[in-house]
Amino acid sequence: MPIVVTSAAQPGPDDHVLTLCHMLANRIGKAFATELESQDMTVAEWRVLLTLAQHQNASGQEITGRWAMDKMAVNRAIKNLERGGHIKKKRSKADRRTINLQLTARGRKIYDDLLPMANDRYHALLSGLDKKEEQQLRQALLKMIAHTDSLID
Repeated sequence: MPIVVTSAAQPGPDDHVLTLCHMLANRIGKAFATELESQDMTVAEWRVLLTLAQHQNASGQEITGRWAMDKMAVNRAIKNLERGGHIKKKRSKADRRTINLQLTARGRKIYDDLLPMANDRYHALLSGLDKKEEQQLRQALLKMIAHTDSLID
């Protein structure tokens, strides 16, 4: 059976759960990418900022692992954010081989400017679920992530 692709291609009755997860993840990324582009920011750069805002210090390796992103995409994002003065690098005192990343004041400002937009997008995307469905989805996703991690570690 041929796949018909349109700009609004909808999932089919034979699509597996993981196919649906990929379709949803790509749609979420696209939904937010337009808003980020208006701020000259990529999704990868946003993820780096988000991680650093929530965890103060993190290495590129930790960010890559957290988001299960391509290492090169994270490295490009870090390089662009550092070039723009949004983050700075600092050698870890605990392990001198590790370079930790930190938000600068400029990075914190752009994060604070983008956060309401991100929160609005988050609430709009989840508005299709009631609280119980949201909690069930969260639990199922956490279980799948943990299981998948156990298979690839």
